[in-house]
Amino acid sequence: MLKSREVPTELKKFNSLFFEFQYKYDLNVIFDDLLTIIICAMGRGTQEPLYFETIKKYSRAELDIFCKLFGELLIIYEKNISAGDWCDPLGEYYECLAGNYKKSSFGQFFTPKVICNFMSAVLLDSDEWGKTINEPTCGSGRMVLVANHKAKGNYYVCEDLDPICCKMTAINLCLHEIRAEIHCHDALLRSNHRFSLAVNYEFWKHNTKCILYYPPLKTA
Repeated sequence: MLKSREVPTELKKFNSLFFEFQYKYDLNVIFDDLLTIIICAMGRGTQEPLYFETIKKYSRAELDIFCKLFGELLIIYEKNISAGDWCDPLGEYYECLAGNYKKSSFGQFFTPKVICNFMSAVLLDSDEWGKTINEPTCGSGRMVLVANHKAKGNYYVCEDLDPICCKMTAINLCLHEIRAEIHCHDALLRSNHRFSLAVNYEFWKHNTKCILYYPPLKTA
């Protein structure tokens, strides 16, 4: 379990819940499955096969932990967004895991929030809206979050080779009410496509947060 001093204050309860799995599974697998379960929950009933495939190895008690983790995340998002700020609890916790489990499958470090805010202040105008903006190495989506915080109303096309990064970005953007599409592939070569995610499609019409999952296209 991560030590208390290694985890941001608002993520301490989340951390305690996360380690209730008691090392039965690889931490990277638990985190990835949590993201997939959240995406399925935000899919409005469109991702039942993916959901059941993801949860089949877990007990009822373990599934309850996933529900509690999602609930704790929603509290964090609501607290920050209602205060007029943006947040990335998934990316922050993923970095905590990466910094403490060197031999695991973790390996991501993202642009610090203070740097994101600085870049936004220098590069963006608050009246830049109605544009389509590409983020070819989205990580956990922080640069999109800060861009939307400065200038709302843009549409984002996000890309990353790491599936966990793409899933974190989708959830972050969804709960910040940002419209976007995320493609998990090599952004330079436009190859190795794994899946795509559509975030808050037609949000303006239904005012409903939603994530739609699209598996890779089958080739003949």
